[in-house]
Amino acid sequence: MARSDAVRNREKVLRAAEAVLGEQGLSARMDEIARRAGVGVGTVYRHFATKEALYQAIVTARVDELLAEAAQLRDSGEPRTAFFTFFTRVVVDAAGKKAYIDALRTAGIDPKAGQAGQAAEMRKAIDDLLREAQQAGAVRPDAALPEILALLRGASMAAETGDYPAGVLDRSLAFLLDGLRPA
Repeated sequence: MARSDAVRNREKVLRAAEAVLGEQGLSARMDEIARRAGVGVGTVYRHFATKEALYQAIVTARVDELLAEAAQLRDSGEPRTAFFTFFTRVVVDAAGKKAYIDALRTAGIDPKAGQAGQAAEMRKAIDDLLREAQQAGAVRPDAALPEILALLRGASMAAETGDYPAGVLDRSLAFLLDGLRPA
C-alpha cells in the first residue's frame, strides 16, 4: 500500500472511531470502526494495536488540528480577532469531545497522557496570539498567560462536562471574552 493510502486510511479510521466512540462509548467494537471507515479490521489494528491507543490518537489528532488552526489565525494578520477566535474554538472543541473524553476517563485512561510536547506547543500558540492581540489593543494589557490558561481551562471544562440549555455556553463565553477586552 502506498504511503498516501496508509495516511488516508489512518485518517478515515480516526474520524470513524471518533464518531463511533461518541455514540457507543468504550463498548465500541473495532470491527464497527473499520466498517464505518471503509477499511478492514486488520487495517485498524495495523495503525492502532488497542482501542485505547486509537482513542488516544483521536485526542492527539484533535490537538494537532487546534495547533494548525492557531498557526493559521496567527498568520492571518488579524490579531484583533485571532485570539478570541482561537479561545472560542478551543472551548467549542471541548464541548464536541465530551463523549469520548468521558468514556476514556471512565475507563481510567488519561486523555492527556503523552501530550507534554503538545501542551507546550499549545501554551506557546496561546501566548503568541495573546501577545499579538494585546499589541493590537484588543486584549487588556494586564491579562497574562497564566490567567488566560485558567480561564480557558475553566471554560473548556464547563463545556466538556456541563449539560446546559441551548445558548447558555455561547452567552457565558461572550461574557468571559468581553471581560478580556480593554475597558
